[in-house]
Amino acid sequence: MLTDDRPVFVGMSGLALLLALVCVFAGAAPTTALAVPEGRVYEMVSPLFKGGYGVGGIGPEAGVPAVAPDGESVEFQSFGAFSGALFSGLTGYIARRGPAGWSTTSLAPPASLLPAQLGGGRPQGLSPNLELSLNEGVPGPDQGRAEGTRKEAEYMVHATAGAADPASFQVAGKVLNAVGEGSFIPELVGASEDFSHIVFFTDDNKEALLPEAVGAELDTREEYDLSTTGAEAGVLRLVGVKNNGQLINPSCDVTGTASTGPGAQTLPLPDDGEEVFFTTTPAGGECGLHQQLFVRLGGARTVEVSRPLSPCSEVPCGPEAATRPPAQFVAASEDGSTVLFTTAAPLTSSDEDGARDLYLAKIGCPAGDPACGVAEREVTSLVQVSHDPHSGEAAEVQGVVATAADGSRVYFVARGVLSGAPNAEGRAAVRGADNLYVYDSSGGAPVFVTDLCSGPELSGLAKEVRCPSTLEFGENASGNDTGLWSGQNLQAETAGGDARFLLFSSFGRLLPGDSDTARDIYRYDALSGTLDRVSIGEGGADADGNDSEFGVELGYLRAISEDGSRVVFATSEQLSPLARAGVINNYEWHEEPGWSEGVVSLVGPGDNGEGGGRALTISVSGRDIFFLTSEGLVSQDSDGAPDLYDARLGGGFPLAAASREPCAGDACQGALTNPAPLLVPGSVSQTPEAAPAPPAATETARAKTKPKTVKRRGKRKATRRHGRRKTSGHGKGRK
Repeated sequence: MLTDDRPVFVGMSGLALLLALVCVFAGAAPTTALAVPEGRVYEMVSPLFKGGYGVGGIGPEAGVPAVAPDGESVEFQSFGAFSGALFSGLTGYIARRGPAGWSTTSLAPPASLLPAQLGGGRPQGLSPNLELSLNEGVPGPDQGRAEGTRKEAEYMVHATAGAADPASFQVAGKVLNAVGEGSFIPELVGASEDFSHIVFFTDDNKEALLPEAVGAELDTREEYDLSTTGAEAGVLRLVGVKNNGQLINPSCDVTGTASTGPGAQTLPLPDDGEEVFFTTTPAGGECGLHQQLFVRLGGARTVEVSRPLSPCSEVPCGPEAATRPPAQFVAASEDGSTVLFTTAAPLTSSDEDGARDLYLAKIGCPAGDPACGVAEREVTSLVQVSHDPHSGEAAEVQGVVATAADGSRVYFVARGVLSGAPNAEGRAAVRGADNLYVYDSSGGAPVFVTDLCSGPELSGLAKEVRCPSTLEFGENASGNDTGLWSGQNLQAETAGGDARFLLFSSFGRLLPGDSDTARDIYRYDALSGTLDRVSIGEGGADADGNDSEFGVELGYLRAISEDGSRVVFATSEQLSPLARAGVINNYEWHEEPGWSEGVVSLVGPGDNGEGGGRALTISVSGRDIFFLTSEGLVSQDSDGAPDLYDARLGGGFPLAAASREPCAGDACQGALTNPAPLLVPGSVSQTPEAAPAPPAATETARAKTKPKTVKRRGKRKATRRHGRRKTSGHGKGRK
């Protein structure tokens, strides 16, 4: 018997006709999916009953974990109320995989605990293992107040392994209360992995939460650090303060910088919340024009980071801080030992110009005290990452594309020539172009990766024919690459803790095989220095991806496995002979031993816009590909609403044995004659051991064309597997 909490899985593969007939016998709408990638099996993750709605997205927010590292649990949202949820609105759910299938539990706190939930019933944060979720809202006693007069708010931590009952939700630290007139709404900045520290800011400081903040101007933004566990549970501290507890500048905003990189998740805070990076303008400076980077250590001491490396115990360090060019936070390592920022201020002797540069600062114990406490840490070293070796020339850093979780690598764009060595394709950096570099903190100068496109036949200020003439011109334009390094979109991510692999999108025709004008996805390997185009075709379809009308765009969720061997993407282009026209299709690219390029396979039909950029993701190991689709990929799924599926390597569940009913008399006798045989198998169940066979259509397509030998990037000749091609863009309109 099917239930709303435990959907039954049926795996499948094969030809469309066979699948359609099976669906007819099972009472389900025919599916348009022709095959599952080799070795993968479809598992229906979301429940059959969803309160009359479909699944609206994977993961609560961009940058917040959506899938547990082991791939055994995933978070999704729906407007339907089911699986214990009573909340009418967008609600968060967690699905967990068990021996017999996936089960679903609501993440929304009961209304008796949190009547008004800010952001609806979806969590504001999730721990990396999805074992804890974080909600914020207005407690019951304050519920009757008008929105502009609310005096209280609270965060609640939920142990997701339990049911959505009051016992599994706990107030984080304490209820937050205003100390004067006015109202406030907390806005989450970040939190530690276990939510023992929660950093948030108040809306324009309309209401102070501590007496020390009362002196701040009403239109400024202040940040707070709330301790929720241990001896300091309930302790609330201001972040943007000097060592004497006074505000650094009551007239200027404090801007939280708890994220771990451009487009990366905002959780956790470095060092379990013991270090909080922030920017604000020292007193005497003009707000927004002279902000500097600081770090609050253990809630007890503040250190200015964006200053020359010299002994200094003041905060800020000297009056020149109020006139120094502004600093912009880029990223911090997970342990807080490394922080990256940009500034036009010359902070080292090697910086001889007034242009914008990228710096790397190390934070740790002073010499001679390796076991110091958090509050005794200091800036121990400062490196100008974007040093131009040519005397009198400036690096002109445009922005940062991505960083490593451990801070060891950073990918950035600069218009200076920071390296004279050519890349694997034999191209060298050009002065004035938007040159993409990678810097490894273990030593050495930046390495040139490739140049990117900022306009029609333009890379920065340099002429570049590899940039299509159809591109839009201007900073942050959606029709060029500038969003990569300006933080306007999430078109890049790294794989590996040291960011060995960079996955990014570009309009540039960066490799000889790319001859179209659409946006493509590329993967760069920092160890080998090689660049691969991921968005290629399967079976030679779409001229190996070069006839596409749509450009490929990365979504907000993980698109590459941690070892860099597998990538997922979506496009409206038919990049496989099995792809359906006019809909968004999901694809997988993966490395294959013996082939010089990766292999692209159709994963299945996509969501056609319901989930936006949160409709497709891959697990850390690459075993699981989670995606939304309205197509019924298992016979039980017949409602036509978007559902969450897992295309899992070696997946599938054994079909439950039918229960035997007691019989008596003639009912115990067998049939007198043999029944007519079914035209097709009555079950499309897939046991974990039985992987689906590759579709016949794919094998036929591959058999029609002989493999050809190609020489690629000066490497040894290798047989190229026919059936790879480029895919095009999720969410992007026709050119």
